[in-house]
Amino acid sequence: MLKLLLMLCFAGAMGAEVVDRIVVSVGGEIITEQQVLSSLRSAALINGKPVMTGDADKKRAAQKMIELALIRIEMQTSRYPLPTEPQLADALAALKKQRFGGKEEEYEEQLKAKQISEIDLKDSLRWQLAILSFIDFRFRPGVQISDEEIKDYYEQDYHPETVGKAKGTYNQARAEILELLTQQRIDNLLDRWLNESEASTKVRWLGSNK
Repeated sequence: MLKLLLMLCFAGAMGAEVVDRIVVSVGGEIITEQQVLSSLRSAALINGKPVMTGDADKKRAAQKMIELALIRIEMQTSRYPLPTEPQLADALAALKKQRFGGKEEEYEEQLKAKQISEIDLKDSLRWQLAILSFIDFRFRPGVQISDEEIKDYYEQDYHPETVGKAKGTYNQARAEILELLTQQRIDNLLDRWLNESEASTKVRWLGSNK
């Protein structure tokens, strides 16, 4: 679900009430320039990359935030629950361990360097957890992968040796391939749903990033 994880790094601060220039409105939600910048900073910290705030970067971030707004609207309509505080605390602890080796000082330094508050970072993580869970809940039940598809993938496209892993037998690889194909199918269903939802939702670009 790499594509989804990259997309969800733009989730932070969408719900913040910030008085600044509105970039785009999606149904009943608005996305401001400060929210776009905050999302870019959150993504940079989570992915361990420099903050990029050029016009093209802001346009891509705004487009991703439109997609996230559509998912949020659907979640609110269906009253899908947000993660609990313990779940959020676990996610933040995992991020600190993965990105900073559990070093609190380095984590604090990166917050300052990326000009992002811990509140905004936690908001980003909260929506990552919620949206990934919702997408799985919403689309996984509609995915069916046949044994023939799994075998074809094993024989033609399964090459773990390219990343230093042994290929193993079909039975050993079956579960991994099934999940990989399932995630691909979920991505495709999500893309189709997003396209349909954006077409049927009033999306208005109000800033210069159009």
